Amino acid sequence: TSFFPSYFQVSTGAYKRQVHEVPLGKQITDPALIEKITWATWTSILGDEVIGIWPRNADKADVNCACVTHAGLNIVTGDDFGLVKLFDFPCTEKFVSGYFIL
Repeated sequence: TSFFPSYFQVSTGAYKRQVHEVPLGKQITDPALIEKITWATWTSILGDEVIGIWPRNADKADVNCACVTHAGLNIVTGDDFGLVKLFDFPCTEKFVSGYFIL
């Protein structure tokens, strides 16, 4: 959900990020508008804001979940290898080494 109460984003089974307007459900495709949205929460594994959570040579299904902290400074991910990783958020640089949480 966003701080603007009229938008939400989803990650599709085809690994596409979609942003929709509430309450009509109309898909927003204008990148300039999407870039201006400040999200209140973030649980998506897709988007320019989280491109760095993906390890080099990762399969699309390797990263399973993500959640940004309440302060909006970090994102935690879970993956197919049983790892929980902590990254700075946004994580816009490719192939960032996250901190492993044991």
